[in-house]
Amino acid sequence: MSALAAAVAAPRVAAPRRASETRAVRASRTRVAAMSPSMPVAPELPLPDFLREPFKQVTERLEEALPADAKKQVLRAQYTSAVGLRLAFFLSQGVLSSRVSGSSDIDGAAAAAAIVKAVLDPEPRARVPDADSNLGNIVRNAADGRSLSDAEAAEVSQFLEQHLTCIVNLFRDELAHLEAGAYKFPYDLNPATAPASQWNPVDVFALSRDTLSDQSNVSKRRDEKAGQELLETFAPDPERYPAYYLQNFHYQTDGWLSADSARLYDFQVETLFLGSADTMRRQVLPYVSTFVREHHAVNGGEDGAGLNVLDAASGTGRFLTFLRDNWPAANYTALELSPHYLEATRVSNKRFDEEPKTETNGTLTLVEANCECMPFPDASFDAVTNVYLFHEMPKEARRNAAREFARVLKPGGKLFFVDSAQVGDGKYLGMEKAFDQALERFPQFNHEPYYRDYSLTDLNALFGEFGLVAEDGDPTVAWVSKCCAFTKRDVDDTNTAATETATVTEVVEPVVVEDADEAAQAR
Repeated sequence: MSALAAAVAAPRVAAPRRASETRAVRASRTRVAAMSPSMPVAPELPLPDFLREPFKQVTERLEEALPADAKKQVLRAQYTSAVGLRLAFFLSQGVLSSRVSGSSDIDGAAAAAAIVKAVLDPEPRARVPDADSNLGNIVRNAADGRSLSDAEAAEVSQFLEQHLTCIVNLFRDELAHLEAGAYKFPYDLNPATAPASQWNPVDVFALSRDTLSDQSNVSKRRDEKAGQELLETFAPDPERYPAYYLQNFHYQTDGWLSADSARLYDFQVETLFLGSADTMRRQVLPYVSTFVREHHAVNGGEDGAGLNVLDAASGTGRFLTFLRDNWPAANYTALELSPHYLEATRVSNKRFDEEPKTETNGTLTLVEANCECMPFPDASFDAVTNVYLFHEMPKEARRNAAREFARVLKPGGKLFFVDSAQVGDGKYLGMEKAFDQALERFPQFNHEPYYRDYSLTDLNALFGEFGLVAEDGDPTVAWVSKCCAFTKRDVDDTNTAATETATVTEVVEPVVVEDADEAAQAR
């Protein structure tokens, strides 16, 4: 693991970027170059109350006196150790999951060796030129039970090694952002601040056990192509749960409509992406950081004070925790359609509400609603964040959501958007054709009925129709995710016809779910 940690801290050796992307990344880092490295928070010692403030002041002065290079060494040591452990754990979890499902049997030793080769081999590897990639046919034939030739097996191995390299390069990118002070050291990578459930062996074992137990059910649905079990329990209702929403996305048990689904979701996603899902989400934080600094330069204040931020389709509230950790003085609203996931958002964000209250603490409001028709007045938010939603919506629903994002944003406000990478984005990773073929296969394997259409959608045109203009430069492609930022035009000349035909909605009080199971069944 020490070798892996060293590889994360070392310069890139693979997965070349386009020149334009390199310039964009360099410009992003230049904007925050004057800031200090983001140091991990020290553990809280059991001190008497009268000693807490003096101890805090001494700690802050010691940190200020520490040279920048020394800070970076401490930062690198903790970060690389944490992500190395995370990668190893979720790789092991993925191996176990593959064996439980029976659909494949991943060789853990071979996978570990591939990681080492992908990140440590400084010599160029023999490669199938991307233009000659036949990965789509190879995977299809393998799924049908045909044995791979040596050449086909080599191409599959090359593709997997490239992806593993992308994961390590993703961690390198985050480390660079932390060293530049773009955002705080992730609280969940620091044992001093991470939730006990993330590091407590008993809690982790329970999540692992329950995830593996559910995997056999997921595999059975996949084999039977049973992606719409929810329709046996819930009737589609445009005012509540649209038909497209009542899917067993990813073939997961209960779709979005149970407490068990919400409890297992983050662990399942991290297993799928080998512990890199949070890191991919956080690659939009440098955009947010720039926006917040510009806001304070004009309006004064700090830590997001004075900003009203909407996290649309919050899911379990995981991404929201990183926003609140970095900018605790902002006021946040979490909007989510599933009462169970909204309750998970409340639980995951409880740590911020339990911290000592000050006049600068922001608030969190929970709202249960569909982002296609949000119960908020026009121009009521300074920023909207949206993570991993659009690839699970049909075309018209995406347009409705885009229209609503524009409607509730103030002129000059920002939309920060994270979702799956799309067709063509593989060019940023040096494997465009192979990447596109993998994107074509992914929705068939994971029951993502709207994914293919999303992957071909021109996001700039979609949001631009409603007056949300993409920031200059390339998007940030973070392995299999992409991050973008859009600005609402100062002159509100958005699609007038669309605005006139939009449904007028009553502004409702926020819904805080007390009993998620009863709430879901009653609707």
